[in-house]
Amino acid sequence: MDTKTLCLAVLSRGPASGYEIKKTLEQPPYCLFQDTGFGSIYPALQRLNEDGAVATTDCTPTRRPAKRIHALTDEGRSRLLEALSQAPSPDRLRSDFLFTLLHGDLLPPDLVLEMIDARIAELEAKLSQVEACEPRADSPCAVFLHGLGRTHYGGCLDYLRRNRSKLARDLNAASAPSSKRAAE
Repeated sequence: MDTKTLCLAVLSRGPASGYEIKKTLEQPPYCLFQDTGFGSIYPALQRLNEDGAVATTDCTPTRRPAKRIHALTDEGRSRLLEALSQAPSPDRLRSDFLFTLLHGDLLPPDLVLEMIDARIAELEAKLSQVEACEPRADSPCAVFLHGLGRTHYGGCLDYLRRNRSKLARDLNAASAPSSKRAAE
């Protein structure tokens, strides 16, 4: 999804400042499947405002700096629904962890296992984030997505935990012959 669509999606839940939109996108559930740079939100909001998809008002609260509040217009809601109605692009998996594992045979076994342990800790944290998100009971799609997220992170964790010791044995067995040659 592009940044404009992400902003429209957040604003579909109510008016917000650019900072509030960014904070929302940094928290679960949004941060679990989209990544948006802070510097891209304000230009996107400006374009959405110019296009009539967002109405912007200046707000000057007492004892705080002025801020701009953005609200979804009918045009913005139509754009959001149009964007959401398009078939999503296939997911692209970019993972430094998986790339490193692909070439893990070049590394010392202990380093590979440390990386797996670190990934297990990361996935446990992600799973905790997902479990802490209470989906809106009136949203069947949110409830479904919550279950999918739990299954995804839980499945990855289960695989890493169940197969870590086998990988350790295989890595140690593969590195044993080179250790013998080095000692000779």
